[in-house]
Amino acid sequence: MTVPTPHAPDEPEITTIGAATFLSLTGHGRPGTERFYAGKSALSAAAARLGHPGPIEILYWYGPEHGDIGIARFYWTAPLDALRYRMLVRVPDDTVLPEDLERDQQMSLFRMTEGTVVQIVHHGPFADEDKTLARLGAFADAHGLRRSGPHHEIHLDAFGPHTPQAGLRTILRDPVA
Repeated sequence: MTVPTPHAPDEPEITTIGAATFLSLTGHGRPGTERFYAGKSALSAAAARLGHPGPIEILYWYGPEHGDIGIARFYWTAPLDALRYRMLVRVPDDTVLPEDLERDQQMSLFRMTEGTVVQIVHHGPFADEDKTLARLGAFADAHGLRRSGPHHEIHLDAFGPHTPQAGLRTILRDPVA
């Protein structure tokens, strides 16, 4: 079974995202570290082994001690070292996880339904996401919507620690209510 490729427009939109199953690996701390990229590589290799090589998706959130963090300033309100994340690769719903991936790689299957979301495609370096998130946050505010779950990034292009970021495309998505 083939899993659909996520898509989003270059302008903010409201849409509904149904249930999906993912191969998953959790972590915490600043993105872009050696540990972050090691987890991403392990997840990519495991997903390829299962016949579903990508794209990599990442849910990000902060603990409740950081309060309600809105869409527009998500990465600039609390310390990045306090960030928690779940790396994901979508797999068919009937996927069975080999025991060694769960045991040795600490991976699991994760099922989620996002429901109503706002989303947009960001083009370029991760450091410039502030401008795109500001547009997405203003759009949500204009529609009376607030972030209601983890920030979600879908990396449409493969990247590593030394990948030039100018041409990268990332779907920025936030569940809203």
